[in-house]
Amino acid sequence: MIAGQFGAALHVLHVVPPLNLYPGQSIDPIALDKQALDAAGERLGTLLPDLAEQYGIRTHAAWRIGRVHAQIADYAREVAADLVVMGARGDHSRMRSFLGSTTSRLLRVRSGPLLVVRRPNWPYKHVLAAVDFSADSDTALAWARLLADGVHLDVLHVLDPELDRLLPSQALEAAHADMRTIAANLMENMVSGLPGELAAHVEMGHVPTRIFELASQWRSDLIVVGRHGQGGLETYLLGSVSKDIAQAAECDVLVAGEE
Repeated sequence: MIAGQFGAALHVLHVVPPLNLYPGQSIDPIALDKQALDAAGERLGTLLPDLAEQYGIRTHAAWRIGRVHAQIADYAREVAADLVVMGARGDHSRMRSFLGSTTSRLLRVRSGPLLVVRRPNWPYKHVLAAVDFSADSDTALAWARLLADGVHLDVLHVLDPELDRLLPSQALEAAHADMRTIAANLMENMVSGLPGELAAHVEMGHVPTRIFELASQWRSDLIVVGRHGQGGLETYLLGSVSKDIAQAAECDVLVAGEE
């Protein structure tokens, strides 16, 4: 539906994970992998003509074998994809808590925009852009504005009360007031001159939790967030705000960034 509205070509990719059979098995894994690829090609060959006719778009089918997140990232680079779209459901094994889902692994290897779909509802009616005033926030806001064309956009910055652990209690009120003033000025500069219906908000609390609370309160059907904070070993092991939101939100999430 997005491709139809913006006149974009749609590439539909299916990745077959290679079979992991123990040595000595009588079954030939290469033959089974080929059968799985052939079946994927047949299904895509049936699906794409219907999509092209229904939405008036150009379609391209691709099917590959390998590590799913790596193949998606490689293919997106090959075709210079502006946006990768994937469903939220996927790998549900017990190892997910240790290895991460396909979505989180893809976020590690792809820097371009990724839309995680939970409740297909295009066009979106209420879009929430979560910003931290970094360069990635400008990218996120541009995507939010594009996808919220003609509908309400909430622009949200959440102040994480990190100072609460560093300052004595008598200094917290003044510190919080200063933080809110600075954030409000940055927010005003960021949204100044943006077209369309929007509201700017500065809140305080644990960042993902507060974003989820307000998305529910505002009935947001899309959250857009930048990729700021994705680098480094700590992020790789513990996660980031953008990854947490992509994995746990109840609505669609677009993680925006430049490829």
